[in-house]
Amino acid sequence: MVSFQHGEAGTPETVWAAAHRLSQPPTEALPLDELRQLVVVAAHPDDETLGAGGLISRAGRAGLPVTVVVLTNGEASHPGSSTHDPARLAALRRLEVTDAVAALAPTALVRLAELPDGSLTACLEEASRAISAAIGADGPGTWLITPWSLDGHPDHTAAADAARHVARGRNVRHFEYPIWAWHWSTPDDPVWSNVSVRTLHLAPEDRRRKSRGMALHRSQVQPLSELPGDEPILQAGFSAHFDRGYETFLESEAAPETPAQTETKPSLTGAFFEDFYAGRHDPWGFETRWYEERKRFLTLAALPRRRFRAALELGCSIGVLTAGLADRCDSVLAVDISEQPLLVARARLAEQPSVSFTRRTLPSEWPDGSFDLIVLSEVGYYFSAAELIGVLERCRDSLADGGAIVACHWRHPVPEYPLSGDQVHTELGRLAGFERTVEHRERDFLLEVFEPAPTRSVAQREGLVP
Repeated sequence: MVSFQHGEAGTPETVWAAAHRLSQPPTEALPLDELRQLVVVAAHPDDETLGAGGLISRAGRAGLPVTVVVLTNGEASHPGSSTHDPARLAALRRLEVTDAVAALAPTALVRLAELPDGSLTACLEEASRAISAAIGADGPGTWLITPWSLDGHPDHTAAADAARHVARGRNVRHFEYPIWAWHWSTPDDPVWSNVSVRTLHLAPEDRRRKSRGMALHRSQVQPLSELPGDEPILQAGFSAHFDRGYETFLESEAAPETPAQTETKPSLTGAFFEDFYAGRHDPWGFETRWYEERKRFLTLAALPRRRFRAALELGCSIGVLTAGLADRCDSVLAVDISEQPLLVARARLAEQPSVSFTRRTLPSEWPDGSFDLIVLSEVGYYFSAAELIGVLERCRDSLADGGAIVACHWRHPVPEYPLSGDQVHTELGRLAGFERTVEHRERDFLLEVFEPAPTRSVAQREGLVP
């Protein structure tokens, strides 16, 4: 990784301007006529405006859907400040990036992933999940724009790596934008060799919006105070690189998957669970652990409606969560791969005629019917990667109009499981035609709700907001 300081005198903009004028052959134009959906990723607030503010403005003016994913709050921008601690900086920069993106494209969406500034390399899975959720249903014309992987900042590299992982195997075109490379490198630096350079020439309105957006990142372009450590991060010489009449993008191709990446464990079988439950009534402690009780309350509280017509619960185990669903649904069909826990579940809810239990191996023995609530609680990681996709496709096809899919999964590694909980939710985020309407993340588990897009929020359904 390149070593540099933002306060050092970098390569003057006049050097880059001369190189641009003399470039032979001239760089290719960005093929805007192909663009249908734009997703811009920022490792820190202001990356999006510096590197792609003109593109965001252009897409917004064209009426295209634009989403900006900000992976961190940029709370580490002033480590020497005596007036602004990381929490205060994070709060400022969240507001700044929201205002800046609104100045670039008023209809653009901003998603704040709130991952740790300076530590994105350790959060690639979370970053990938946030990017995947923003893309939603990809298709021809979906562009993913990220910082350059060779930009010299580890968070920029991590953002590009996470995006490359998401783009692999999807109908997405991935471009990267340099930021700090304009500062520490030169036009003849080998880092620029063998890259496909694309340029976007900015219309006057796009330049105006970009300039306005940059000014709104006040904590970066103005001093926080007169005290040492509060100097502006984006000083005049560096900011000049982004006053150009064009923006530069480098086209990225997804790296081929390695054998280790393509290898997947097979789904766990019914025999595995029969052995697991043998001689044990409640091996996971559903009835006794506060962890399980609290998680169950949170799951039920996350349901977007007070009442549902018909629910399908996948992997019901001994029926503890099933009992809570029965209070909210006219009928519940609960499925498990093993007969032993189903015996306990049937006894628990013997007085509930609206609940039925069945032993099935999914996805091959998928139940008939239409459901307006489908629950996947601690079950998705038992499937192979291929079978999980099949399960999620069946969920989508079985969901009634206006329905919801609720998923909750353990995040810690379990060697026997084919997948991790985070991997399960990454695949859920790729479910075509759905949007994530609830996202609750803890160290131990993920809890999310997915509803067909576009959907109305709970407050909108209640008439509290338009």
